[in-house]
Amino acid sequence: MGNPRKKKEKAPLRQRQNAKRPLRSHMLWGGLTVAGLALCAVVIVFLSKGTSQSTISLKIGGQTVPSDVFYLLMQQNSSDVVSMYTSQGVSTAQDSFWSTEVDGKSPAQTLLDSTMQELRRLAAAYQLAQSCGFGLEDGLGGVTERMEAENAARQAKLEAGEHVYGLQSYTLQTYLSYETDWIASQYCSDAANPGMDISQSQMQEYYEEHLDKYQKYDDISFSYLKVDLSQLDDGQKQNIQTQMAQLAQYITQGGDLLQQAAAYSDLTPYLTHVDILSDQVASYSRAIGDVMELGWELQPGESTGLVELNGFLFLIQCTNRVEYDYQSFEQVQSTILSQMRKESYETLLQQTADSLTIEADLSDLETYIIEKMEVTNGR
Repeated sequence: MGNPRKKKEKAPLRQRQNAKRPLRSHMLWGGLTVAGLALCAVVIVFLSKGTSQSTISLKIGGQTVPSDVFYLLMQQNSSDVVSMYTSQGVSTAQDSFWSTEVDGKSPAQTLLDSTMQELRRLAAAYQLAQSCGFGLEDGLGGVTERMEAENAARQAKLEAGEHVYGLQSYTLQTYLSYETDWIASQYCSDAANPGMDISQSQMQEYYEEHLDKYQKYDDISFSYLKVDLSQLDDGQKQNIQTQMAQLAQYITQGGDLLQQAAAYSDLTPYLTHVDILSDQVASYSRAIGDVMELGWELQPGESTGLVELNGFLFLIQCTNRVEYDYQSFEQVQSTILSQMRKESYETLLQQTADSLTIEADLSDLETYIIEKMEVTNGR
């Protein structure tokens, strides 16, 4: 165990960078018992008391949802809902936009659904924090007061000339992000918490299933020409293309692009050489992604030939390559443990969110959304 697998054919650079490999649920959840959390069916309790225009009455899992938290998430989700319905022909110019139904559902109802989904996850995070004794006794219901207390403490330090780490003050959005990130970090750091006790065999299986994730990129060097054709007139284009075609032919006969291109004064402004180490591949892919994509599979001495792409003319030669194999299990074991715990936490968070009881008059919440969004839209 722990030795790299025999090296197999590498996936293209973009494919390996963007690969997503979800964790198999049976690895973590077979026999998992969540202490103190009953995963029950969702029950929606309709309350007879209506909500005012400025506040809401909503509890999720027994936790009161502050009106400002509901309003924040409603606003954050509204643009996606507007885009969805305008693409289906509903005009935002009409006064009834938020109550106009498409296939039996209005924008206000859709916005309520997406807002409630996020609120469920927030409430679930605070419920997990309380079940594990992290403090935050007031849960989601006390987030505004905790933020205000934290901001007051930071302001007092600033006025006293003391250093304040991080933000000088929090908005509700940044404070929610801070607390939920802290809860996740605390939960995942303790193997005694449900879902966090990951065995050696589970980590080994994860490593085998996600081996491409642990391929160390090769060191690679390129010499290349990249010319923006839109910056040239017709005569200049013809001249540059002719010279680059000559260079491309020269390289196919074993020539060196960097040395030979230096003899062409018109090409030297476009000539670049880069030496890219394994741990620099990601940053270079952002900076010169087109060059990396075109030249990644080249071996030393090989070139792309003359390539015109997206208004640019390329000629790329690989000048050196140091190949690496997969990182050993021992090298990435701590990374795997961290990733598996994060994935396990996300699964538990969603399961908990799905189990929480909602206490609200949903028609009142829908009315609240319509009124607030019409005010936002100037109606």
